[in-house]
Amino acid sequence: MDQIWLQVLVALMAGCAGAGVVLALRRRPEEQVAAEEPDPLPRMPPDVWEPHVQHCEQAVLRASRSVEAMSSQQARNRLRTVVRRMDAELPNLRVLAELGRGLGSSSRDAEIAGRVRAELTEAEKRFGAVTGEVLELVEDPDAERVRELRARFPLLRPISAVLPEPVS
Repeated sequence: MDQIWLQVLVALMAGCAGAGVVLALRRRPEEQVAAEEPDPLPRMPPDVWEPHVQHCEQAVLRASRSVEAMSSQQARNRLRTVVRRMDAELPNLRVLAELGRGLGSSSRDAEIAGRVRAELTEAEKRFGAVTGEVLELVEDPDAERVRELRARFPLLRPISAVLPEPVS
C-alpha cells in the first residue's frame, strides 16, 4: 500500500515539474507580445442613416403583430391592408438611406444629405403616427377610420421631390 502512495507522490511531483517547464517556455518577453499584436481595425463612423430605417421597420413590425392578435377576422383583414402598405414603402426608405450613405462631402452632397435626412426623419414620424393609429384601431375597430388611414398613403414623398435634380 505504501508503494502506491509513493508512486502517486512521484507522479504528482513529475507533473508539477512538467507544468513548470511548459509555463517557463510559454512566457515570452513583453516586447515580442507587443510586436505580434495586430494593428486594431480602423473604427468605422457610425451609420447615421440606418436608425431611421430601423425605427420604421420596428413600427411596421409592431403594427403587424398587434393586427395579427385581433380576434375579428374582418377588422384584421382591413388593418392588414394598412400594414402591407407600410411594409411596401420600406424598400423606398432603404433606397433613401443608401443614397445618404453614398453621398460625399461636397457642398452639393451636403445639401442633398440634409434633404434626405429630413425626409427620413419625417418618414419616421409618419410611420410612428400610422402605427399609433393602427394600435388604436386594434382596440376599437372602425371601418371609416381605416379608410381614412389608407387614404393617407403613400407615407414617403417620391425621391424626385427630395432631390433637387438627378443625382448620379
